[in-house]
Amino acid sequence: MLTWLRRLIGGAATESAAAEAAETTTAATETAATGSAATAAAGTETSVDEAAVDETSVDETSVDETSVDETSVDETSVDETAATEAAATETPAPEAATGEAATDEAVADEAAAKAKAVPGVDVSSYQGTPGQWQGEAGNISWAAVKITELEPGGTRYVNPDAADDWKYLKQAGKVRIAYLFGHPSVDAAATVNFFVSELTALGLEDGDGISLDLEVNDGLGPAQVDAWAGQVLADLRQKLSRPPVVYTFISFAQEGNCAHLGGYPLWIADPARPPGQPEVPAPWRTWAIHQYSITSPIDRDVANYPTGAAMAAALGKPKEPTLENLGGSIVGDVTSARWSSGLTVVAGLGKDGFVQATRWDGSSWQPWRNISQTKAVGAPGLLAWDSGKGQLYYTDTAGNVQLMSTEDSGQTWT
Repeated sequence: MLTWLRRLIGGAATESAAAEAAETTTAATETAATGSAATAAAGTETSVDEAAVDETSVDETSVDETSVDETSVDETSVDETAATEAAATETPAPEAATGEAATDEAVADEAAAKAKAVPGVDVSSYQGTPGQWQGEAGNISWAAVKITELEPGGTRYVNPDAADDWKYLKQAGKVRIAYLFGHPSVDAAATVNFFVSELTALGLEDGDGISLDLEVNDGLGPAQVDAWAGQVLADLRQKLSRPPVVYTFISFAQEGNCAHLGGYPLWIADPARPPGQPEVPAPWRTWAIHQYSITSPIDRDVANYPTGAAMAAALGKPKEPTLENLGGSIVGDVTSARWSSGLTVVAGLGKDGFVQATRWDGSSWQPWRNISQTKAVGAPGLLAWDSGKGQLYYTDTAGNVQLMSTEDSGQTWT
């Protein structure tokens, strides 16, 4: 992904390294010159002081012994002066420590950002087989694999390493994302069908994600690219029953190529920002995946989820709701009430015209039975509160609202 940007950053890195090397050489030369001058000055100063001390010693020794004591005091002053000068010379040390602390803080911030997201990589045939890239990938929780690219002119490209990558990730227990590289000048339906066919052959599981790599316009305008991508994403969602992720980069989105794609999860390429802190272009307000490095042998990403399992749940096929048939012969809406003990009553209008109810007794649902004293019209209403008390309301055939009560969590109604 983003091959052109990888080349651009590579060139910039080379120029930056050269400039840094030149700057380091100049700084070293200036430091050496300054050190030599300081050494020479110190040597001259020491010679003068020693001469002065010798003179004082000769003159004062001829006077009396008290002068010797004064000379000792003078020598102490000289030592203190030297210590002060040495301390002044060492003043830059705290600045260096401050710089190191700032660096440590930046590293800590980056680590904290990574800790809040799930690490992963994205691979294609450029990285080779899993045996070639898994060591470089390091400790990851997920990986995205390029599957297909239907090119202008009809070329049907399939990543030759996709099958090995897909199999390895399953065996390793990693979250998987399959992606297709999109060409807006190619028929959207054909693009989707090609991808779905190859991915189905590899095996698509409920926890797997899918993605459209949208980074070229094939000479089309932003509105055309946006419309094409919208069709591809809608087809992918319909055929594979999960939300497809949109991979793109900031300037591409800012040009309007993704104007109506904000309803899909965003995978943003932003290597200029720290991991987990990408710029989010309109129309999105948040991000799902951040590709933060494309200069190493493998592209590195973080996903905006607390765990790999949460990522799979969000990007994979939604779980079907668990249905349990409670039986009954209800002809309309139902109502329910639950007590703090967990005991629950469900009631509705039965085919025979009476209010019917079933009750969860803590282990199973009891058989449906008529509980109203007269026939009713429409669905009943239920209330429940502490100590097993509750009330049921229903409208009889004469239009009167009837009230029934329970004090045993719906076991009996009066």
